Order: sequence, then structure tokens, then C-alpha cells
Amino acid sequence: MITSKIAANQTFAQIVRPQRPEAGEAAGEGSGDQVRTTRGEMIDGIKTDLSPFGANRWQNFNAEFNAVVRSIRIADQAMGEIESHLEQMADEVATYVKRYPPYQSPPYPRESAERAELLNNFAGLRKLADRLSVAPDAHARQIIGAQGEASGESDWQVRVGGKDLGVTIHRQPVHSGKEGLDLPELAESADDREIAALGKVLDQALTTVRSRRAELADDAVNAIREAEKNL
Repeated sequence: MITSKIAANQTFAQIVRPQRPEAGEAAGEGSGDQVRTTRGEMIDGIKTDLSPFGANRWQNFNAEFNAVVRSIRIADQAMGEIESHLEQMADEVATYVKRYPPYQSPPYPRESAERAELLNNFAGLRKLADRLSVAPDAHARQIIGAQGEASGESDWQVRVGGKDLGVTIHRQPVHSGKEGLDLPELAESADDREIAALGKVLDQALTTVRSRRAELADDAVNAIREAEKNL
């Protein structure tokens, strides 16, 4: 399973569209596209030998499979943006806590501008996660959105060319709610102890989004494997 943002990005960069062979190119002659799985395993890319299929059938399959990949990429990009903002927020909280320890006496004034700015930024992060999880693409919403945000609320059973590929793209919700990243609402009157507690909340949210992004990448690779069987 992918354990870093860089590895996730590399996996998605390797998802390629099926290619028809050039005229005169024999099946198996080219080096072929290669895809590295999240475990570093090299697998054959999308096969280019389309001899069993007519041109129209290939074109339809290609278009539909590209739509599947596009939905996955939209979901992954949203997850990546949320991950980046979580990292930034975690750094901001850590800096604040270091500067204003929660148990200092006397306590830091609740009406301070720094506290107000941090709480405002955290509220903005929650809104960002909720906004990005309502992706413009229906299948991307199904993957990362809250239940009820898309027509399908369960895992995505992929069909291409009217055929069930036997591939499941699992839901990986990253909204601010409990099913997603579980980012709590904080009142404007939140004290320094509540702010300090955000450190663990944000660490857990980062672990969640990275894990779910990795699982989505694994599902994408499985989709490629099954798609090549149909070409």
C-alpha cells in the first residue's frame, strides 16, 4: 500500500490510456506500457493487441475506460489538495502551541488575534474538505463524498463496454464528518487546550487521507489489470 503522497502521485501518473498498435507493428514487439504497483511490482500495461475487436468496439472501450480513469484522478487530486492543507494546518497548530503552551499561567487572552486567526483557518479547512469532496464528477463524488452526495452511496462497481470488469473502486470519504476525516467544529471561544488537542486530530486526519488515497491507487491499478484482459 502507498504510504506517501509522492508514491501516490507516481502511481496515478502511470495510469495511461489504451493505445492502438501502429501500422505494421506486430503484437508483443514493442516494450509496452509498464505500471508499477504500490508494492513496487512491475506489471504489463494496457495491452495493444486489439485483433479480436473491431475499431468501433475499441474506440468505445477506450473512451469509457478513460472516463473511469478520469473519475479516479479527480478524486485523487481532491484528496491530494486536502492532504496538503491538512499538513499546513498541522504546522500552524504546532507553531501556535509552541509559542503559547496550553498550561501557561496566566493563560493567553482568548480574544487574541493569533487564536482567532488559527480558529478561522481551521474552520476554513473543514469547509474546504467538504467542498472538494463534492466533486463535479459523479463517480468521484461517490468515492470521496459523504453518503447522499451522489446517486450511488456504496462502492463503485466498474462497468466498461456494457460489461462488469469485476473491479470495485471503494469509497474513500474525505469530508469533515465522522465517516470522513472527523474534523471537529470549534467555537470561537475555544481555549488553548482545545487548540493543542487539534494536533492529534490533524495527525489522525493526515493518516486517514493518506491511507485512503493509497487504497484508491490500489483500486486504480486493479482496474488497469482487468481492463487489459478485455483488449
